[in-house]
Amino acid sequence: MEFVHLHVHTEYSLPEAVCRLEELIKKAKSLGMTSLAIADQETMDGVIRFYELARKYGIHPIIGCEMKVEDGGMLILLAATHRGYQQMVGWLNNGFRPPDSHGDVIALSGGRNGTIHHLLRNGHLDRAKGKAAEYVKWFGKENFYLEIQHHGFAEDQTMMERTEWLSKQTGIPLVATHEVCYLDRNDALLVDLFQRKQTHPPARTPFDFPTPLEMEKKFRHLPEALANTVRISRRCRFHLQPGSYKLPKFPVPEPWSAEGYLKHLCQEGVRNRFDFRLLDHDERNKLIQRLNRELTVIINRGLASYFLIVWDLVRFARKNGIPVGPGRGSAAGSLVVYLLGITEVNPLEYGLSFERFLSPDRPDLPDIDLDVCQRRRQEVIQYLKDRYGADQVIHIGVFNAFGTRGAVREAGKRLDLPEKQIDLLAKLLPSFSGKGGIRHCVESLPEFTRIPVRKEPYQSLFRLAERLEGLPRHHSSHPSGMLIGDGDLERTVPLRRRPDGDWMTTYDKEDIASLGLLKIDLLGLRHLTIIHDTLKAVFERTGEQMEVGEIPLNDEKTFQTIAAGDTLGCFQLESMGIRNLMRRMQPKSLDDLSVLLALYRPGAWQEGIVETFLRRRNGDEEIPDWLPEIQPVLAPTCGLILYQEQVIQIAQAVAGYSAGEGDSLRRALSNKSLDALNVHRERFVRGALKKGRTNEEASSVFDFLARFAGYSFNKAHSVSYAYLAYWSVYLKTHFPTEFMASLLSTEGGYYGKKVYIREVTRMGISLLRPDINRSGFGFTPEENGIRIGLNQIKGSGPGSVAQLLQSRQKEGPFTSFRDFVARMKGCGIKAPVLKAWIAAGACDGLEENRRQMIHSLCSWQLPLFDDFSPDEKRRLEKNLLGFCPDGAPSKKWRQFMHEYQIVPIESLSRMVHQTKIRVSGAVIQFRRQRTTDGKYLLVLVLQDHSGMVEVVLYPEIYKAFLYQLNPLGIMVEGSLRTGNQTCQVIAEKIKALGG
Repeated sequence: MEFVHLHVHTEYSLPEAVCRLEELIKKAKSLGMTSLAIADQETMDGVIRFYELARKYGIHPIIGCEMKVEDGGMLILLAATHRGYQQMVGWLNNGFRPPDSHGDVIALSGGRNGTIHHLLRNGHLDRAKGKAAEYVKWFGKENFYLEIQHHGFAEDQTMMERTEWLSKQTGIPLVATHEVCYLDRNDALLVDLFQRKQTHPPARTPFDFPTPLEMEKKFRHLPEALANTVRISRRCRFHLQPGSYKLPKFPVPEPWSAEGYLKHLCQEGVRNRFDFRLLDHDERNKLIQRLNRELTVIINRGLASYFLIVWDLVRFARKNGIPVGPGRGSAAGSLVVYLLGITEVNPLEYGLSFERFLSPDRPDLPDIDLDVCQRRRQEVIQYLKDRYGADQVIHIGVFNAFGTRGAVREAGKRLDLPEKQIDLLAKLLPSFSGKGGIRHCVESLPEFTRIPVRKEPYQSLFRLAERLEGLPRHHSSHPSGMLIGDGDLERTVPLRRRPDGDWMTTYDKEDIASLGLLKIDLLGLRHLTIIHDTLKAVFERTGEQMEVGEIPLNDEKTFQTIAAGDTLGCFQLESMGIRNLMRRMQPKSLDDLSVLLALYRPGAWQEGIVETFLRRRNGDEEIPDWLPEIQPVLAPTCGLILYQEQVIQIAQAVAGYSAGEGDSLRRALSNKSLDALNVHRERFVRGALKKGRTNEEASSVFDFLARFAGYSFNKAHSVSYAYLAYWSVYLKTHFPTEFMASLLSTEGGYYGKKVYIREVTRMGISLLRPDINRSGFGFTPEENGIRIGLNQIKGSGPGSVAQLLQSRQKEGPFTSFRDFVARMKGCGIKAPVLKAWIAAGACDGLEENRRQMIHSLCSWQLPLFDDFSPDEKRRLEKNLLGFCPDGAPSKKWRQFMHEYQIVPIESLSRMVHQTKIRVSGAVIQFRRQRTTDGKYLLVLVLQDHSGMVEVVLYPEIYKAFLYQLNPLGIMVEGSLRTGNQTCQVIAEKIKALGG
């Protein structure tokens, strides 16, 4: 007999339920079920993902929610129509009220959590009858059902009898349900721990997923209650329409339509971007044809308002001096986007594909992603709110899942293990999310070889953590995703307030895309702020006004810096891996830099694409002779497919694909969909035969695409980010003081601040101590170096610094220490702050004796004190700033280096292969790498005052010296491995240092 589960709670009801969506749907599929509902408790966060997954597996999805209604009880509400879905979302956002019309929502009585169940259980039969009549009035007689359940509790038989009586008395039909909270009964312990915080085995609470046969046995005497599950399922016809968009209307000026205004702006863009006098006839025709083709697709898809909204946003930012990036993602492949001034990359110059961005064969709403200045991103968001309404511009949500560390911490807390023990174990794990990571780590990583993982409490801890791993943990807002509504967001997406008071939806960006809503990825990019601040500092110091668009793209010194890998602090070029690759590749143009960014991907390394490219580029391997029509496509990348756009071009050239069909092939190759690939293989070969190629030639090209195209990268994105990377290297090369000051002022980064402090020292730039007459916030470039800001001193809050700066602006520089103290005390600055400023050296310009100044804060009549010694000052500065401003190794450190014959890291490049050496420094980064025999080696990035180097610990060394790996400092004894203009230290012995 057919049966449909209608009362299922999923992982989105954690801690009450732990059913993972995909496992739930697979379970239903394996049991031959064709339909399934989910009804999470007071949330619809998972319904769109459930809808998409269910359709993928051929299951009819029923969208539901267990919702609190006016009487405080819970009902199971199911969306029969799209309007019903909107009503349910509206109730979640604004509170339940009876619907104005009937038939859009089907309601079930709520089972154990429903008011009717509680009344029946307590013997209030007449009141239950009245409540049922009230629900019928709310939803309509054909849209309300009494749930009848049998979970195996002692009271179930009585409750079934009373529910049957109520049905007969009222004529309300029964529906057989089972409250599902987990698929595996072993997860009952997990649910029990979350709900009751108990560690003993829970009572048998069979809220698992019974089969249709089991349900038939339970309700054999009530066939109509079983059949009603199917009837309800057939009535629930909520569905999403691909290609249907809900976009806000852009207010175009009279008398334009959105489409006409977009065309007008593009024509203006052509005049601004291109000088027709310099274009030949073919180039002009190519430009006009490309523009017309793009506009036709955009207008036919009803997207004119979308492009105008983004144009208007970028126009606002540029008009107000807010830095905007040159482009990001596939949008840089659009000529229309370039003509509107949204991007700065000419797609015709770089051979970029519009169809990779917006294909007529792909119904998805395209993404135009924007990078803006990190500091001023909020101004851009506020403009959107002012333009379209604060309640229509909201942050997109993201569900943070339990990763390996989070799952261990949560499991340890539930098992009441000591906090220090939990923390120690969690830190041994990587921080990634996803099921299966904990078991793999416990079984494979050397860190766990000395831990008795098969004994208590570790066995229970890791077993519980494994079951938690990958489950949703909590909401947060996406770091860059913004949603712009069409006026009806309250009935379209679930909403909640962020801690800062802004609205956000609990749907993620994939859910938003499925609903056809407009999302804009508005990323506050730190390096845009750094570039802007550097150019501003250059102007203030030299009077030289420069815009990023004026930076020459063929600067020889800049490419020398890139080829040397001297790019710490530069956008996208900071890791040791990519710096080593730059040294081997020796990029000489922006095209080369784009190739570099496309190459530096895990898949390209694993498939040997990087090494093949380098051999061919250096002339050590011949480039294969492909068909003549492919040669111009692959020539810039040494006969390899590095860009997704190349897939589209090859499909067009060899098999006569349209650009849209080529993008469809690209997606099939990327997703490795066998069914889609078989269809495309037949189409590809057939098209190639029509163009005069043999079956063997066509199959060979398709096999080549099938093998390598999945590792290709979006060229539009790569070129756009090559611009940003190049600009940052140019500024570091030509204006190093201003660049590094701006970099340090932004805080954070790829590495910690200390790494960049050491880089400043390595570059020969002086770090100047804080100075109450010269310092401000952050780091400031000066003629002789970089001045440390007062806010960098521990205990110096922004309010205190602002008061000092205000005093300095109104009354001028501080003329003496007495003047300084009097003015600061007059501003209400407390003595501990003044003491910190003095101890850090900020008052040295007024008085040399720091100890005397500190004591003078209490009284001016004290006797003279001897000043701190140089070593004491150094310790004070390191404690208050986190680093020593002079940057040079201390006398003690120099003695240590001499005694143990430690060599500076910068000297390694001048040494020969396999030299025995000792190096020492701070561990600033590490990664584990699996070997072919399943063991792990460890690669450390070590930094001293002179440079950085990778240190490789092979499995036995990794295991032997695991507990010597102090991040603050280690000494490594080993041999030098050189080659391909890079070097590594192969560790043989390691000793922890005090830091």
